[in-house]
Amino acid sequence: MAAYALNYVLNFVVIFISMALFFAPFVAVFTWRNWSQMRGKRPHFNYFMEKFFMSPESNALVFCWAAAEAFIWFIIPEFLLILVIFMKVDRKFELIKYDILGTVTGTLIALTWYIPNSTFLRLPYVRPKMLQQVHIWYQHHGVLGLAFQPFSGVPYKVFTHVAWQFHFFLLTFIFVAIAARIVRYVIAYEIAKALYPALHPFVRKHYAILFVGAVAIFTLLLMHVVRMYS
Repeated sequence: MAAYALNYVLNFVVIFISMALFFAPFVAVFTWRNWSQMRGKRPHFNYFMEKFFMSPESNALVFCWAAAEAFIWFIIPEFLLILVIFMKVDRKFELIKYDILGTVTGTLIALTWYIPNSTFLRLPYVRPKMLQQVHIWYQHHGVLGLAFQPFSGVPYKVFTHVAWQFHFFLLTFIFVAIAARIVRYVIAYEIAKALYPALHPFVRKHYAILFVGAVAIFTLLLMHVVRMYS
């Protein structure tokens, strides 16, 4: 139990720092653009994040996050979008557009830039059994094997990586990938909407706690998936 707890804390720290580093350049540009308004002030974290997710920099963040997740990044873009549901941000569905655009771009990169297995398996939280399982899904179901991705826990980048062996028609692959992702969005959104009335009064005042709690849950789920395929 102690070993598991230590492993969990280490993974939590890795994931938290990774997210912070991914956020950093976009937040830095946003801060620089709005420095004249913020100079001499110390805006509350909640207010700052609401303004950030209303900015062009948040569009770029979601786009790059989704694109990177298609071939190298290990955190799903829905992580960001579900957080935004609980924020006082009016453009929640507009961000999905940038997520889809990022997914398409990342998929194109992944399907034209092959990463050797030896290198791919060095990526965080990727295991050989994940590649084997995706290969089986593609063998049995063709491109519709992508339908298993949203709820299997297997990263999308594993599906794009293994797809090299099957030479799927590109447009069909992208269409099925986006359709599968939208299904996951709908389910995640409905769950978040059901929780919204109970959680919103607290969460809207404590975005930092929301973020830390979401990272904690994501870490738990990611470790569970990795154990399943280890």
